[in-house]
Amino acid sequence: MDDSFSLGKPARKRALQRSRAPRPVGSQRSGSGVLITVAVLCGALVLAAIVGFMMLMHNGGEQAASADQTAIAQIGAAKDVQAQLTANEAVTAVQQLYAEQGSFQGVDPAGLKQFEPSFTYTSGASTGPNDVSVAAAPGGVGVAVMSGSGTCYFAFDTGSGIRYGTGSPCTGQAATSASAVAWPKP
Repeated sequence: MDDSFSLGKPARKRALQRSRAPRPVGSQRSGSGVLITVAVLCGALVLAAIVGFMMLMHNGGEQAASADQTAIAQIGAAKDVQAQLTANEAVTAVQQLYAEQGSFQGVDPAGLKQFEPSFTYTSGASTGPNDVSVAAAPGGVGVAVMSGSGTCYFAFDTGSGIRYGTGSPCTGQAATSASAVAWPKP
């Protein structure tokens, strides 16, 4: 006989062993299979929601970019129209001076400034839509105006008609080469 005292540990072990009855083989798989199926479905739903959100953002971004490009084109066109209007007003002043003097010789930046003071006139290059480059030539007067879009608009008054164009450098002298019957379309 053993005189050791165990405080009931063997009794506790037997009780635990009896409460752990073996589970049937199929019951473990059916519970974890349902959990895996639910997890896969939830993952698929989350993935579908993310893809849908990304497509929505992509389409919205493309629409915003398209609207921005349209606005930029319209702003550029407005700047071009402003430069063309300035050139037209300068040509009108040239025509009135020509009518008064009978020749293009007196048509220069100083004479145009007195006649039409709304703009700055120069014999150098135009630097903006309110800055008109002027050059008298034997066959007429060329005016050039730089648009805010970066396009230089030419007008050449021959006394019997006006020729139009665009080009570089943005000077009245370069404008004497204008040959079109209307402003070029952008």
